[in-house]
Order: sequence, then C-alpha cells, then structure tokens
Amino acid sequence: MTIREWLTPGLFDVNVILVALVINWTLINLASNFLEDFHVSDRVQNANYTAAVAMTVIYSVLILLGLAGAMKPQPTLYPNRYDFLLMGNYRALASIIAGLVVGLPAGFYLGNRKTLRWTTAVLAVICEGLIGLSVLLWLLAQE
Repeated sequence: MTIREWLTPGLFDVNVILVALVINWTLINLASNFLEDFHVSDRVQNANYTAAVAMTVIYSVLILLGLAGAMKPQPTLYPNRYDFLLMGNYRALASIIAGLVVGLPAGFYLGNRKTLRWTTAVLAVICEGLIGLSVLLWLLAQE
C-alpha cells in the first residue's frame, strides 16, 4: 500500500502547504539573526513568531473541542486512534488565518523587545514541532 492510499484524499491541499510555509518562514526569521546580508527586522520577527504561536493555540482549541465531542473530526479512509488531530482543511485554514489576524498585529505592536522575540521564537519552534509530531503520530498509527 502506498502512502497516498493511506492518507485521506485532499488532506494535503491546504494543511501541509501552509504549515510548511509557516515553518520555513519561522526558520528564515531565526536564521536571519545570525546573517549579515539577509536580516529580518525585529518587529517582523515578533509578528511572525506570535502568529505561529497563535495559530497553534487556536488549532489546539479546535482539537480540544473535538475531544470534548463538540466537533467531529475529518473522516478518514483508514481510521486510527489519532484521528482527533484531523480537523479538515477549512478549520485548519481558519485557524491559520485567525492566527495571522491575531498574531501579526500583536507581535508587530510589541516591537523590538529582545526578550519577547526570543521567547516567542522558542515557543514558535516548540509549537511547530508539536504540529510535526502530531503528523508523525497520525502517520505511524496507520495499520
């Protein structure tokens, strides 16, 4: 059985592309602190990290609502015990957009505070690691 047959059709449409872009943008922001030629301003870095954390928090709330039974998870071809992590493309897109709407202005407004920037950078990397871990858990639980 190929990996394509394991996965739910349409799962990669929005989720993987947008989350990969967010992760790569966060890594570029982190790397820009150590580069001379390509430096992203502190306000933009704060905005990016805050948005990444906000997206993950919003998606976590959706997962908790799904666990509480308030929302149904995305139906899959081959169900497994981690299906509660799948909320579908529309909810994932909504949490990404809501994270951008909440996080970008908040991070940009908080400005050039170095301690805040590094704290949100570490939190953003942890949040994106949790997203990657949940994807791996779901993939490895396929039977």
